Amino acid sequence: MAEQPLDADEAGADLPEGLIPPDAMEEAGDLDTPDAPPVGLPPSAASSPPVMGQGPVLLRDRYLIDSGKPLPDLDCATAKAYAVADRRDLARKLYALICQPGLPTRLDAVRALKDQEIRGVLPIAEWDVITWPPIGQQALIIVYELPLGGRVRDRLARKEVKITEYDMPRRVVEPIIEGLQALIALGGPHRAIRPDNIYFLDEDMTQVVLGPHVVSPPGYDQPLVLETLERAMAMPAGRGMGDSREDIYALGVTMVLLLLGFNPVGEVSDDDLLQNRIEHGSYTAICGTARVPIQMIEPLRGMLNDDPTSRWDFNEITNWLTGQKINSAQKKIINKSKKPLTFRGKKHFSTRSLAWNFARYPTDAIKTINSDDFQDWLRRALGNKEMADTIKGALQAAKFHKDNYQGSDDYVLARISCILDPMAPLRYKGLAFMPDGYGPLLAVEWIRNGNPQSAAEILSHDVPALWFAEQPRMYRELMDLQKDLSSLRGLLGINDPGYGLERALYAANPSVSCQSPYVVRDCVVSAEQLLPALDGAANSVDTSSQPMDRHIAAFIVARFDEDIHPHLKALASNKAETSIIGMLSLLAFLQWKLRTPAVLGLSSWIGGLLGPAINAYHNRHTRQELERDIPRLVRKGSLPELFNLIDDAEKRREDNEGFEASRAEWLAAEEEIRDIEGAGDERLTKAERTGQQAAAMFAIIVALTVVSVLMLVEMS
Repeated sequence: MAEQPLDADEAGADLPEGLIPPDAMEEAGDLDTPDAPPVGLPPSAASSPPVMGQGPVLLRDRYLIDSGKPLPDLDCATAKAYAVADRRDLARKLYALICQPGLPTRLDAVRALKDQEIRGVLPIAEWDVITWPPIGQQALIIVYELPLGGRVRDRLARKEVKITEYDMPRRVVEPIIEGLQALIALGGPHRAIRPDNIYFLDEDMTQVVLGPHVVSPPGYDQPLVLETLERAMAMPAGRGMGDSREDIYALGVTMVLLLLGFNPVGEVSDDDLLQNRIEHGSYTAICGTARVPIQMIEPLRGMLNDDPTSRWDFNEITNWLTGQKINSAQKKIINKSKKPLTFRGKKHFSTRSLAWNFARYPTDAIKTINSDDFQDWLRRALGNKEMADTIKGALQAAKFHKDNYQGSDDYVLARISCILDPMAPLRYKGLAFMPDGYGPLLAVEWIRNGNPQSAAEILSHDVPALWFAEQPRMYRELMDLQKDLSSLRGLLGINDPGYGLERALYAANPSVSCQSPYVVRDCVVSAEQLLPALDGAANSVDTSSQPMDRHIAAFIVARFDEDIHPHLKALASNKAETSIIGMLSLLAFLQWKLRTPAVLGLSSWIGGLLGPAINAYHNRHTRQELERDIPRLVRKGSLPELFNLIDDAEKRREDNEGFEASRAEWLAAEEEIRDIEGAGDERLTKAERTGQQAAAMFAIIVALTVVSVLMLVEMS
């Protein structure tokens, strides 16, 4: 078949043709022979009914994970640890973390770190997506080297090891900084540095390594005290990736907690701690009453600096470790008002404190924002006339847009919050997130909380634009981030399959598994896994519906690096036969391109839905032939062959030409019959008209004869 662009709306040719390359038929015969999966992607495991219980599970035909042997001492906040045996090397010490289905992971980092030996980072031995018996569904499982020395914090608490302020730089900080620099070079920060996530790799407790950081979104498992001030004000799912500055801050707090042996703010509530950090700075709020060793004060002040531009970087930490001269950390002066503004009974001296509390109490905040006292406080007490004018303009614009979302209280409050504290998270309808944390936020709100409405409005109303508009400097990373969010917003305006909020979900979260009810239990994270999962689902779902919903279409677009827009165009057609052909062509193209083995169940499922596509043929014998051949191809499990049978270009052309010829022949015969038979008045009218014509001709002839005779007589 020749490849042709698919046009579902073309008159007389509204069924697609040519979507599978011409050599697909030749290669389709090899589809029932399993092929090895592409490098870097897990093999697709066929769906199977959930089997609840315990027992060993084999990963990659090598690693035996015993679900009956948990290792609670190695658990993460969002992943449980279990014992692992390497069948090729029984002496090797390993353990596995079972990731929570539905929670975004950092799969890109998993791929990058597999088999990497990085000083200061716990090595990843292997990973895959397989069925985990205790939950009865598939899950992402990551196998790590076992840290034989256990958690550093636990060893210190039991006094089995001692790390003083003199040991801290070389023994702990140096290997961790080396590891963090390697992680940045591989594509991203760690974002999970905390006392209970630092281990001794060896039994002699000489090698310190950072623990797992890929089992949840960046910063998701972090206690609030270990997040920088801006990201601490965001929801856990919306804290975002950040960069090395977030890791350096978390390392500084971790050093404090390890040196002291306790958390000096452990009894302080998160809200009170945030308020103290906003008013006094993080170093003072955390270390103010603690007895920090004097030689550690300067590096800790530098690492805990709330001003990202003044916080220590890798160079300054390296200078400190090597004994070179270091610059004293400059504490950023917080712009405070001379006179406080009282909000809900509490006095506020800074716009950052006010913005954070406005977000917590939106109804009261709107009343305050519209009051004269607020404007007076900005102009006189704070002395910031520019900010006051900007907010006044925002309120006037809201009145102008009172009939749409830009005039709503939620939108106004989000805009005012960005003006008051440009570096803080975006706040909208109870959600708080950094712009680079939108993807995980959407996933958690939709998959785990079941309510994506507010997260969707953030895109559709372009709320992130409010944050970007207030940034003092738009450097390259911010511009790229703004472009990415604008692209996600553009997807919402298209309601066809493959677009919408579903597409935004997968585009913003490369590790989120397909959420279609057909395959959600199979933890499908790559295109290679999709068809086998649908094949297994065919045994347990209602096969009267199409095996293609909005989630599957969007997932394919996001995970399959090929041009499939012609298929999507057909799939979106209002004509049943065109939509079904579009669905079959897309899945067939997927099977052909990825060389997926035979999918017998899926072929049978689709075969039972092809009635409209078969009935689109005009020739009764052709339809009967197709109905006879479909069962044979279904038994082969080859979607490309099934597609080529249903939408053979030559067969369809012959059918259309035969239909046109038959129609023309019928019209000619009908016209002839009418001419011969006529009917009623038509016949009489025709006879009268013929008689009148004959009489007229006779009269003319007689008249001419008479005239001729008279002329002859007269001449003679």
